Amino acid sequence: MCVIAIKYFKDVGFVGVKNRDRNYRPTIKIKQSNRKQIERLYIWDVVTKYTEGINEYGVSVISASVNGKKDEKEGFLDSGHSGRPRSGDPDFFSPDGKSIRFSLLEKTVEDALKFLIKRELKGNTFIFDKEHCILLEATLDDKEKYIYKARNIKKDEIAVRTNLGVDIKSGYNPNSEDENERLAYKSSISRMNRSLKDLKKVKDPYKMLDAVSDRSNPNPQMNPLRIEKTFGKTILRTTGQLMIIPNDMTLYYRPIWCNMDFNFDKLDSVKSKTYFQILSARKIFESFDNVLIDGYSRLDENILKF
Repeated sequence: MCVIAIKYFKDVGFVGVKNRDRNYRPTIKIKQSNRKQIERLYIWDVVTKYTEGINEYGVSVISASVNGKKDEKEGFLDSGHSGRPRSGDPDFFSPDGKSIRFSLLEKTVEDALKFLIKRELKGNTFIFDKEHCILLEATLDDKEKYIYKARNIKKDEIAVRTNLGVDIKSGYNPNSEDENERLAYKSSISRMNRSLKDLKKVKDPYKMLDAVSDRSNPNPQMNPLRIEKTFGKTILRTTGQLMIIPNDMTLYYRPIWCNMDFNFDKLDSVKSKTYFQILSARKIFESFDNVLIDGYSRLDENILKF
């Protein structure tokens, strides 16, 4: 359950952000890859190989799931997995991550969109560069047929998506007999509305992540940024925040509840066409209720360990 958002700024272009929520603490690698003579820079979840990022043409992809558990660890635990990949099991690793990873080999937003539709990527997805952004909403209908709607995001529009379809019906059912699903629906609406409200106030593109970091609701699961004291199958925590600015050719990542693995010297090479910047989470925890000790929260002394 995540939050993704997009906004256009004069002289900077489109900026995309995401809160990535999980019920397990992931290890995130930052990978820079050259394939088919195209440089790609993306996050990589070691457990699931889920991917989002940017390429040297500025084509960027961020996505939020609406009805799948392919990139959720609990999906494999429910299926009898131990949480570790099973050799030769192609279903363990996220098919969405693979589709997004290969879509970053396309040179235009339109071609990346066509690729993702061909691969039947489900969920809510922003495909964008500096001057163009397309929102793809997709799911499976009652007969398991792939359905989707794609539309251009205007430059005067602010778009936010969580884990519900808006242009097409998908995601959690507010009338479900399952109480957890009803609560998940309520959470998706709450997080989307709060993020949209705060994004309207943002004038500085580099403050976009602040606009999806509200934690004012007494129920942590209703907040865009979710920092819980625990986690579990129905209790998710924000593991990190992602921001992509195609104008800068830069992927920014703020680790919150994760381990990280990256070679900054390699990523910061003068030969690179894409760039990575890590952001501090200190500001988030300074305003949290718990007292900081040597830069870390009492909530989790290892929360910034990477």
